[in-house]
Amino acid sequence: MERLDRGDPRAIGRYRILARIGTGGMATVYLGRSGGGRAVAVKVLRADFAHEPEFRARFRREVEAATAVGGVYSPPVLDADPDAARPWMATEFLPSVTLRDAVEQYGPLPAPSVRRLAAGLAEALAAIHRTGIVHLDVKPANVLLTADGPRLIDFGIAARARSTVPSGSRGFMSPEQMAGSAGPPSDVYSLGATLAYACGEQDAGHVATDETLRTLIADCRRPDPATRPTAAELTALLASVTPRPEATDTAWLPTPVTAAIDRQASTAANPPPPASAPPSRRSLLIGGATVLAAAGGGTAAVLAGTGSETTDEAKKSDKPRNAADPAASPSPSPQPPVKLEFVITGDGPLSTFTYWVNGRPTTLNDVPLTWRRTVEVPREPGSVEWRLRFTFPSGKVRVRVYRDGSQTTDASHPLDSVLGFPDLYPYDVDMSGASAISGPLPGADV
Repeated sequence: MERLDRGDPRAIGRYRILARIGTGGMATVYLGRSGGGRAVAVKVLRADFAHEPEFRARFRREVEAATAVGGVYSPPVLDADPDAARPWMATEFLPSVTLRDAVEQYGPLPAPSVRRLAAGLAEALAAIHRTGIVHLDVKPANVLLTADGPRLIDFGIAARARSTVPSGSRGFMSPEQMAGSAGPPSDVYSLGATLAYACGEQDAGHVATDETLRTLIADCRRPDPATRPTAAELTALLASVTPRPEATDTAWLPTPVTAAIDRQASTAANPPPPASAPPSRRSLLIGGATVLAAAGGGTAAVLAGTGSETTDEAKKSDKPRNAADPAASPSPSPQPPVKLEFVITGDGPLSTFTYWVNGRPTTLNDVPLTWRRTVEVPREPGSVEWRLRFTFPSGKVRVRVYRDGSQTTDASHPLDSVLGFPDLYPYDVDMSGASAISGPLPGADV
């Protein structure tokens, strides 16, 4: 969850906007709160799409589909205005982690967790298909892991009965969906690919170690849609082989994933202040960071408050002081800055690229790979937050992030390129992270 930028809305409909949850290809999702204090997720069509009839119609269809199927297996729709200047939809906010983020950050899920995941998603698809709707975009990024089970989100390309357009997500589309003719069996195929991802099948040749899961995944991914089980059949099968959870059984996920969900709930209760708030001493220091790119070269120097400008305070500090003045006492040695290093390798170039450090963006174009950048941030209590958004036209890209020389992130994209189908490009990536800085708050007694 990220602080609001200056260009983000502060209110949508009757909801106060508090933070940014995430940004997708055509919309941004915000954390909001109703007048009665209820937390909501508000999805807003991007401004550059709001004047396009095609995207407005697509958003309206998403609202209709989400309203028809939501409430049990996906967050219920609480309010919406598809006719607004920027169409929006408010759903219940569920503290959660996407399956993609959980596997990427904490590794594959254990077999009992995947069985519970499979049972929940099969129930969701069975309910969706009963309404005559096909989701068409079942994938790890659209699966929320919550404390009481999975939820399926994002009905942006859902269709009634059958789709005749080859849309979907690379690696999770069925053969018939890629050919432009997809019905409910296509969602079952995508479910199998999603469960394979949960088991750790990003690496070629790896298979689920649980025999039941291995068979179920293989059945879902049969090339002929007529031979795949239906979602309702999967629900019955999984009910017979998966222990029914008790009402008190909430520990269905590994401890690190549960802890991440708890952190999101805590952040939602205490969202970060917006960027337009009066700057703190920490933000002023960060605001002094300047990136100087060498002309014609691929290197850059990052300066954090060490520029050649002389401030009024600096000028005052040059004046001699009376030795008896208590203010002349030597100050403690400053702590070394936090060094955040980004390394992106692969097939590139990155056709669009923006990176943020503590909310401050830097945008580059046509970035050749390998790309490397080190940013120094004042070591003050709080956290260092970063975000990367980029697009590449083909191939594969690897992203590594280091803090003070220790690796914190290692991710490859496309995540799903080994699942048996060619990737569809250009490929968009939006990833973020944070790292805590310990120590006493400025001005605190120590």
